[in-house]
Amino acid sequence: MKITIDGKYVIDLDRKVGRVGVADLICPLKGWLTYREPVRALTEVNEHMIAGREAHDAILYQLKEQGCEVEKAVEVESECGKRRFRADAVCDLVVELKRRYNASLAPIYLWQLKVYMSLLGIHRGAIVSLTDGYVKYVTIDEREAEEVKRQLMESLNAMCKDERPGRRVGKWCQWCKFSRECLNSKLV
Repeated sequence: MKITIDGKYVIDLDRKVGRVGVADLICPLKGWLTYREPVRALTEVNEHMIAGREAHDAILYQLKEQGCEVEKAVEVESECGKRRFRADAVCDLVVELKRRYNASLAPIYLWQLKVYMSLLGIHRGAIVSLTDGYVKYVTIDEREAEEVKRQLMESLNAMCKDERPGRRVGKWCQWCKFSRECLNSKLV
């Protein structure tokens, strides 16, 4: 669907998104499918997401007041060109904020945090659950950081190719909106 504004500006809701977040890159196939998803899919915002974004911004402001760098840009060069991601905060460690720490979603949270830690060369991080105050501290060594970067690059490079990539099966598959399409739901 296309929306025309003032007879000259056009919003194409069927155009592919053309971007992904770090969490989408946990699996090459998820990144590939997300990159090709129509913009319309992103318009399905609910009230919890809006309230969550406001809380997120207020907390980042507090961390900024304490000397942390917030929404730290992290750039990666891939076969698809330069990609930019944002870590929530970098203090003495990398901090990722979550509405609630959910054990079943932990593999995705850990992946996201470890990507930022690896790309920034910081070996300590924390996932902070805003609803209950739980803090999950994470450390990685150089070997694990290199493996995380390797997997990230595999997913990023697969994203811009026309052929459908393989998948990386894991606990995260149960939460993937593409699980039926890639048949991971039958494997998990």
